[in-house]
Amino acid sequence: MDRIKVLVLSPVVPSARGSGGELVLYRHLKLNPAIQSEVVSWQQFPFRLKLIGKLKQLCLSSVSRSWECLFPVLPRRKMVHDLIHSFQPDVLLTVAHGWWHIQARRVAKEFNLPLVSFFQDWWPDFPDVPVAFRPRVEQQFRRTCAESTVAICVSDGMRQELGAPPNSSVIYDIPSFRRSEAWRSDFTSAMRIAYFGNLYEYGPLIEDALRTLNSSDRVRLEVFGPSPRWTSGVEDYFRSRELYHGFIPTDQLVESLRHFQAVLVVMSFAAALRRRMITSFPSKMINAMQLGLPVVVWGPEYCSAVQWARRGDRALCVTDANPSALRQALEELAASPLEQERLSKSACEAAAGDFNPERIQAQVMGALTRAIGSRDVVNA
Repeated sequence: MDRIKVLVLSPVVPSARGSGGELVLYRHLKLNPAIQSEVVSWQQFPFRLKLIGKLKQLCLSSVSRSWECLFPVLPRRKMVHDLIHSFQPDVLLTVAHGWWHIQARRVAKEFNLPLVSFFQDWWPDFPDVPVAFRPRVEQQFRRTCAESTVAICVSDGMRQELGAPPNSSVIYDIPSFRRSEAWRSDFTSAMRIAYFGNLYEYGPLIEDALRTLNSSDRVRLEVFGPSPRWTSGVEDYFRSRELYHGFIPTDQLVESLRHFQAVLVVMSFAAALRRRMITSFPSKMINAMQLGLPVVVWGPEYCSAVQWARRGDRALCVTDANPSALRQALEELAASPLEQERLSKSACEAAAGDFNPERIQAQVMGALTRAIGSRDVVNA
């Protein structure tokens, strides 16, 4: 069977060293021998890109963001057309983040190519989009979903927010191809719990958690991640106590996590981020469950992680924003080996079920095949 030829027209591109969507695309497109992919290059952009960069350098971020909404920087039309003629893709793939999904939609129509779109975050609500432009950006976002041959949603919340269109399906982000391992309660003092990932939007919550747990004899929270948004002096203080480790590469992080007894997953309680918490899905929870570690979700009841965990009681959920509530829940967990073992078993079951990488890869392959098949039907 010939390989499926996928042309990626997206600001999010496959990368083995990337994070989030970049790593997801790399695993789907570069680690699958049934797929041959090409990526539209970021090179050779018009003067507008330099202008936007200059505005940012001058600390005129609001002006540069508005300019991008009005005049988004897209790949040159000729460059895209030449690549389509030379590569002859079976399907066009985009990620509905930024502006390129708009061009992908137009190119797919022009060349009668099936379009597969990933919806991993609610882009219209991101800080990069000025509030005044969000209705316009959301209209384009929803239009890309409607005009896609297949829309891949990262969560049930994303699919519902998009109106549950018939061309959509829910497929979780693919983790590494690693089998889950049995968890062992081998600690004799404080339970070590790890947080890794976003320390900008979730930074204040993690700071509150560190401060509250700092005096606990039962629980030790340790944090991994770059550029924490914390109050002055906090980073140095927690680094000196070996509670903050900064950013480390994925492979090193996995090895470090083997020495922990649980993972903390955080989703924001901020009202302004409500829709993003409903629609996004934390990849850190998927990765933690691959290691068979008990997972604790600290977030609002409506967030995707809590909603998923409630189905089968698959993680410990703390839905009170007060860090004291988190401390109480963690200390109770530390005192209950049976609950730790139950959560570990639930993690392994999730790793073998919803978050099984072979299953997720097969789902994406099915989406690509359906998209190509729909074009064949139309052209018949």
